[in-house]
Amino acid sequence: IYQIIIIMGNVMKKTLVSLLISIFCIGFIFADIPTKPLLTLDTAKQMANECLLLAKENGWKINIAIFESPGALKYYASMDGTYPASEEISRLKGKTSAGLPFSTKELAQMAFNNDDKNEGIATIPDIALLPGGVPIILKNGYHLGGVGVSGSSGSNDEKCAFKAVEKGLDVIYE
Repeated sequence: IYQIIIIMGNVMKKTLVSLLISIFCIGFIFADIPTKPLLTLDTAKQMANECLLLAKENGWKINIAIFESPGALKYYASMDGTYPASEEISRLKGKTSAGLPFSTKELAQMAFNNDDKNEGIATIPDIALLPGGVPIILKNGYHLGGVGVSGSSGSNDEKCAFKAVEKGLDVIYE
């Protein structure tokens, strides 16, 4: 009888341990899986079209590159007649703003135009310090990506990039 009690006790312990492990695992299975917001291809296309429309209305010839954070190219468009170098510049501006939550103009000001300037920014490889790169920041502060525009003046490039970001946020929050 004593052996039966010991065997039953061991079986009950194993059953109890198995039950607790099962409950623990079920908690993981049904737990919320964290997700991050996505920049969809459709949203990126609408952003680019908004920028291209502004450029066309003003007679600017531009390239636009839209990146997801931290730097995966999502969408690229080039108008006819743009300078060959502006393609790469638009990509650098977009990737810079997808990797850092600042416009490329703000980064240039941080690097060169402040009393508290940070010249180290200029030494980071593949960082654009020309106007025309704008980060895509959601209302909750999440850094979704960046837009880079090149081909016109820095001021025009930046206007186009801001227009694209504005359109993207409108689409996301519709």
